[in-house]
Amino acid sequence: MKQELAERQTSLLARRDDVVYWIVPSGAKVRHGITDKPGRWPAGTEVSALCGQGVKIPLPTPLPAVPKSTSITAQCDGCLEEYRLRGSPSTVWDF
Repeated sequence: MKQELAERQTSLLARRDDVVYWIVPSGAKVRHGITDKPGRWPAGTEVSALCGQGVKIPLPTPLPAVPKSTSITAQCDGCLEEYRLRGSPSTVWDF
């Protein structure tokens, strides 16, 4: 039941244009906020995070493995500040 609700909420967020996606870029130890929807760019593409830093889209994790980034909860201070100013909805996204 909880998983179904989470999937429904993620589906609704995917339809919005103002969502912040918290990702762990390749080689990073913290999550950065991006507004580009996951899947828009191929792995390795550099996009701008909310903090202004260029971050690379990580490689996808092959199934059935669990992404290593799921344990990373720390967020970039600059991204977090900008996220709070925007007041946008957000979601964590692991590749």
